[in-house]
Amino acid sequence: MRYLIKVPATSANLGPGFDTIGICWDLYLRIDIELNSLEKRILNNNKEEIKKNDLFLQSLAYTLDYLRFKEDLKYTIKIESEIPIGKGLGSSAAAILGGIFTAEIIANKKLEKFEKIKIALNFENHIDNLSACLEGGVVICLKNENEIFFSKLPVYSNIYGVIFIPKYTLSTESARKILPQNYPKEDVIFNLQKLSFLITGLIKGDEALIDMGMDDKIHQPYRFKLVKEYNTLKEELKKFNKKLVLSGAGPSLITLTFSYKKALEILKNLENNLKNKIDGKLMVLKVNNEGIKIENL
Repeated sequence: MRYLIKVPATSANLGPGFDTIGICWDLYLRIDIELNSLEKRILNNNKEEIKKNDLFLQSLAYTLDYLRFKEDLKYTIKIESEIPIGKGLGSSAAAILGGIFTAEIIANKKLEKFEKIKIALNFENHIDNLSACLEGGVVICLKNENEIFFSKLPVYSNIYGVIFIPKYTLSTESARKILPQNYPKEDVIFNLQKLSFLITGLIKGDEALIDMGMDDKIHQPYRFKLVKEYNTLKEELKKFNKKLVLSGAGPSLITLTFSYKKALEILKNLENNLKNKIDGKLMVLKVNNEGIKIENL
């Protein structure tokens, strides 16, 4: 028996929604699983054995133990990923959830979605990426000492992201270290107000409200300093009255639109006008409304 798991990329925060909101994209980690093979092998893009400290392997082993699966079943797993590592596009969340879904297939058991998130949180503390990856679309979430919850927003229509992915990486840990421990009350209120407009714009299909709601005073003013292309891209996007936000902790940058035609127009403009001014990859991604999918091969 053979299966394909497609685990999507995600972008967290979207400006003011720090640790609160995430969106799911049509960019994938693909896991090809063949059960009852001649030997047990787990291979990466280069057809090499995956290292033991890999997040996929860790979550797979943990979940098999959680499911009390003890059989010596042989399987071949081949992993290919379009999601760049260390770019703020949820590569860790995809690897962790990919391991959990793979364990379900191997053990032939099903977990509830909140069980999956609780298992995943043992490896990563970012419920915004994890819940968006699992559910698809745009997801709001909360995690504190007593509660873990997430809910998918009834977004108006398809969303497209024009995304810039720099050549360099940025770890979430280093991007968190530069943030202050405390914030003025005015900055917190500012973010709450902006997030309200962002969510309303997503639900109503009002792009102007989305752009009005993309400003932030909690994390982006500090993190933008780590992304050298930010100011150049921000100035160019003013031609379209568009705002630019970090994807997660960065360094990737995103602007959102409901129009594929407009997304392509923005993309071509940036490619033509900034060819020698930015160093990285520009692309258009479409929202994935389904989350993780499993296919029988």
